[in-house]
Amino acid sequence: MAKRHTAVDKKSKLDNSQADIFQPIAEHSDIAELCSALYERTLIQLSQEDIDASLLRRRLASLPFYVRHAAHGSLQAAQYSPLQLDAQNASWQAAQATTCPTSTGTAQKQHAWFKQHAALGLVVPVRYETNEFKTIVLDSIDRVDSTHQRVHLNYQGWFSFSGEGDSPDLTLLKPTKRIMTAACCGHQWNHRGRINPRTLTLRELLLVATLDWRQFKVALKIAR
Repeated sequence: MAKRHTAVDKKSKLDNSQADIFQPIAEHSDIAELCSALYERTLIQLSQEDIDASLLRRRLASLPFYVRHAAHGSLQAAQYSPLQLDAQNASWQAAQATTCPTSTGTAQKQHAWFKQHAALGLVVPVRYETNEFKTIVLDSIDRVDSTHQRVHLNYQGWFSFSGEGDSPDLTLLKPTKRIMTAACCGHQWNHRGRINPRTLTLRELLLVATLDWRQFKVALKIAR
């Protein structure tokens, strides 16, 4: 009889340990708020886009997957990110610099960095500057052209390793903590100084969740 109790106790401990693996995320008190905020935000953004009905249906069909993925990824990232996660608004918070960050080194040093570290899936910052405002957006590399020393970003197109793009409004930057903080928090500036942050898209929040804040040289995977 004693052996039977021992077997039951072992099974109970095993079940409890398996449950504990998923408890920090699955039972996180902020998961519902995050999902709700992401749904609301994305539906508003979709309503403002001029897209055909078939594309809209596909996006709506995939929305639950990406919302859950972004919410779980954000909660995981919050465990090691230097930023503060605002679950109610599905946003990242940090002190805003007085001016929009830019490259800290020379064009040659940035060129050398991308020559060594450019890789598919790597998350990178792009400075967007117009006469009205400045901000930094997140994008990811989907092609590396080593022959011509350039990278292609998923949304922003081609950039040389030193940062020049097809549009004069866009500049690829070498990622640093200061620059990536501004990008993740949606910080913006105009000629007078700091203005209200912009709202990150669902896609950008997914990219934030993959950042390795120690070096920005690899993209981390989001556990599902």
